[in-house]
Amino acid sequence: MDKSKMMMAIIIALLVLLLGTVVGVGFYLISVSGGDTANFGEPQGPVVQGPVMPEHMRTVSLGSMTANLALGPNNRSDNLVLEVEVGINAHESVDASELEQFYGVFNRSIPIARSEVLNVLVTRTYDEIRTYEGRQETAEIMKYRLQEAFGSNLIISVHFPEWHAVRGGR
Repeated sequence: MDKSKMMMAIIIALLVLLLGTVVGVGFYLISVSGGDTANFGEPQGPVVQGPVMPEHMRTVSLGSMTANLALGPNNRSDNLVLEVEVGINAHESVDASELEQFYGVFNRSIPIARSEVLNVLVTRTYDEIRTYEGRQETAEIMKYRLQEAFGSNLIISVHFPEWHAVRGGR
């Protein structure tokens, strides 16, 4: 009987300790959030604005390119001739000195940007890029690759003023 009473006391003590920990962490989290529980758990960060309008964007041309696409069905060697433009966020909410510094670095690094674009294109097949949706998906992939390569979210869009996909022979 003594062992069971001692075990029961240990279990009750552990439960009280667990309850105290949960209550303590709850009070701590409320105090960290400033007592505002209405938005508790929502990520904090910069306010996301609507889509950036063309007048709030600088466009940098990467020029015309020709790319061999990934082999598709029947091992076709398809090609793509395109012109690529990259949109950089120049909205008034962006720090002007940060924008100018990034704009200068990007303009001096166009060969790197072209390489990233071509690295995306060689993984895509004709069937993946021939539709409007495929072009949009390709542009999004390019945007994220450029953001990663340049370490900046100031790159907000990739556009194709010219786009000519050519089906190759066997």
